[in-house]
Amino acid sequence: MRVFNLLDMSKVPLPDTITELDFEQKLSQLKQKLVEQYPQYKDALTLESEPILVLLEMMAYQQTLFDSKLNNAIKGNMLASATGNDLEAIAARYNLDRQADESDERFRRRVQMVFEGLNTAGSKQAYQFHALSADSRVKDVYVTSPEPCDIHLTILSHEQDGVPSDDLLNTLYKHFGLKSDGSLAKDASKVRPLGDRVTISGPQLKSFDLEVSINIAPGPAASVVEQTVRAALAQYLAQQSMLGRDINQMGLFAALNQPGIESGQIISPSEDIVVAANEVAVCNSIKVNTQVAVEE
Repeated sequence: MRVFNLLDMSKVPLPDTITELDFEQKLSQLKQKLVEQYPQYKDALTLESEPILVLLEMMAYQQTLFDSKLNNAIKGNMLASATGNDLEAIAARYNLDRQADESDERFRRRVQMVFEGLNTAGSKQAYQFHALSADSRVKDVYVTSPEPCDIHLTILSHEQDGVPSDDLLNTLYKHFGLKSDGSLAKDASKVRPLGDRVTISGPQLKSFDLEVSINIAPGPAASVVEQTVRAALAQYLAQQSMLGRDINQMGLFAALNQPGIESGQIISPSEDIVVAANEVAVCNSIKVNTQVAVEE
């Protein structure tokens, strides 16, 4: 189970009101309208030094700038695409603040979950929201309840390869109205139902080393192609560095499939790394064996 069964915001399509920015198309439309009204200017518009053409180019450029600002305004009002202060303005509608040093991606995810936090914890989704809101060091949360009122939270941290520090664990226990040993604190919790018994621990780590081989097409940009592959691999691993996310061969091959790559091979891991809901895959090292094909 992931942090929450959330809609993937990266797959939310842009609204139809978004305008495609095309300066040449706008200029062509302006020319066409002018010639329709004043056919005598048709030949003049073929001259780059013609003042009327320069004026039309300025008008097309200004229209493009306006459309760009309008597009940004529309995106800034959508949860899927808003960033920075725009995202904070959306969150303010739900009385939600950004945490210190919280990224847009993490903040956006909490906004999606905000309705789960309108009441005390209780459901798995509510416990996830409250744990994420307790401290910005919480990267991911898995909630399980083996028995009624028996709640166990697995916390993935931004610290130490995902293992939460004692300080973070103490912060979470305090947030849920508990002492560090899990017993009830003197003050009642505002987020934990009184009957719930909560335990908190870090994830199980599944460590692995990544080694790949790539054959690069002939050309002077071999080092650039290799860096592109390394960046794609790092991006995929970062994306999968959450609780319960497998490292699969298909994802690794997709990262290898970059422009300029003739062929690639995944040496290690030799098969998919299946990760349980309370586990996280941790890559210890990345080794890229590079061979540049010789021009015939």
